[in-house]
Amino acid sequence: MKPEELRRSEYAVNKWKLLLIFLIMATFAAGSVWLGFYPPKDKDPRLGWLLGSLGAMLFGLIALLLLRGLISSGPGLVMSTEGIRLPYFPGQLLPWSAIRSFDRVQGKNIDNIILHLDPIFAGTLRRRGLLALLPEWLIGSRAKVGIALRFLQGNPNSIANEFLELSSKAREAERQADALEGPVADEVEEVPRLTLNGLGHPVFTYLLIAVLVAIYVGEISFGVDPPAAGSPSTQTLVVLGGTFFPRMTAYGEWWRLFTAPLMHGGLTHLGFNCVSLWIAGRLFERLIGWRWFAGIFFASALGGSLASVWINDPHIVGVGASGGIVGLFAAVVAASFRFRSTPIADSLRIGAAQILIPSLLPILSAAKEGESIDYAAHFGGALTGAALSLLLLAFWPRQRPSPRFGAAGVAFGAVFIMIATASLRPIINSRQLFLYDPLDHYFAGNYHLSAAGFSAKATIDPKNAPYYNLWHFFAQTREGNARAQAELKMAGGWMDHAAWPYPVYQLFLGELKPEDVMARAADSNQRCEAVFYTGEWYLLGGNTKQARRNFQSAFSSCPTTFLEYEGAKGELKNLGAQ
Repeated sequence: MKPEELRRSEYAVNKWKLLLIFLIMATFAAGSVWLGFYPPKDKDPRLGWLLGSLGAMLFGLIALLLLRGLISSGPGLVMSTEGIRLPYFPGQLLPWSAIRSFDRVQGKNIDNIILHLDPIFAGTLRRRGLLALLPEWLIGSRAKVGIALRFLQGNPNSIANEFLELSSKAREAERQADALEGPVADEVEEVPRLTLNGLGHPVFTYLLIAVLVAIYVGEISFGVDPPAAGSPSTQTLVVLGGTFFPRMTAYGEWWRLFTAPLMHGGLTHLGFNCVSLWIAGRLFERLIGWRWFAGIFFASALGGSLASVWINDPHIVGVGASGGIVGLFAAVVAASFRFRSTPIADSLRIGAAQILIPSLLPILSAAKEGESIDYAAHFGGALTGAALSLLLLAFWPRQRPSPRFGAAGVAFGAVFIMIATASLRPIINSRQLFLYDPLDHYFAGNYHLSAAGFSAKATIDPKNAPYYNLWHFFAQTREGNARAQAELKMAGGWMDHAAWPYPVYQLFLGELKPEDVMARAADSNQRCEAVFYTGEWYLLGGNTKQARRNFQSAFSSCPTTFLEYEGAKGELKNLGAQ
């Protein structure tokens, strides 16, 4: 032992904690590589490669840095009367005189001592191994380093108290040495004390979780179909505001970009997102404040909705707060660069991984039929959150505890909420149209409402859309809409021209005769449909006698569950009244 280190304490690294985090990071790195090689079959493989490469680099780098601590046999902290030694700078002593000040930062999962070193002395420090190869903007400046007490074997309070005691004695010895050399200064320098950073409750996060749960209860309560196992149907999600490209383009319903992130497709979906949001808020809202936390969430949610609509198949229904939550995760990683010289950076990155875990867990289980993970929304939310966080950091002065321009975050969040709230009116109208059978409107003579109802059903139910588009044509024709035939031709253009019921479309477009349609019917169900629709053709042409014969035949031959059965029943009733 050196003479200047007569009192010396060593604290080993808690390798069990390091091992647990290392295994998590290694698992995510391997999962990212797997995603790159085996992307989802219904997704663009380039997106899988991009996400896989980014994830493998991020999690792999963290795992390598943790591996160094696992295989190292040296202590995690050495304190003596002369100074301290840290594994970041092996073989180098940080004398007490080089430490200008220090703070203690505590939270639920954080307990760190942050050292502010003399810049001149910090320039003499040298890192070794992998750390020496990494840029300082990634791993932090040498002028501000930290001691993660929770990763040391020993009581954090005892270690902190010993640190404070040795620092006080070193400064007292320095003061006495200065007194022997000259007069004592009038002002005595106070010994820096370890300070506790009081972190409040993430109130906005709790409020947002409550709103998401309330909206989900509304989905179940006001759905257009009975829920299955506690989950709303796809038709319910479309009617109540999920993103659905055909309705957004045909009817200008771009407000769905703001409503879809507040909705969820099932209890599991809601549960994972609420847990992820709680972790994000507990970590991030208390760091940057509720104003910018709300702004980043809503901006990322909007970015996720845009990416989902832009990248995904146009007939996919998108819902969920995942884009906003993944955006918060990306913002946490970006914000960690502000604190890159302190252990807070490590805590932020570890916390960000905790946010990512719930959003990746569904990959390990089979999704329900018709449901899938919206990677496009995750990607769009992550890009938006990271970009906004980096912009935020550029305008965050070092001396301020929270970012500037918080009013801008509040303003964007308010606009988002206002648009989502204003969307309740078209949502209620759409729901009423869907619930009130457009056939009832049709046979009551309300052709405009009937056309709107059949159009809504066509966009919500692509499988039966060809039939709903035919009825939309009948209602428009009865209403006297000049665009009826043009819109029918446009709807037919999206169909498989070799499949049924395209011959029916050709009948009303003047390309086939009734006998041609009957000849192309392949089975009894198609024949009953052909009989009914040729009846409608005769009726629109003024031949009510032949139309009545066809409707009577369709009424007796079509299954009672068919739309054509109900149509024949209604037409016969109207013809009988006439």
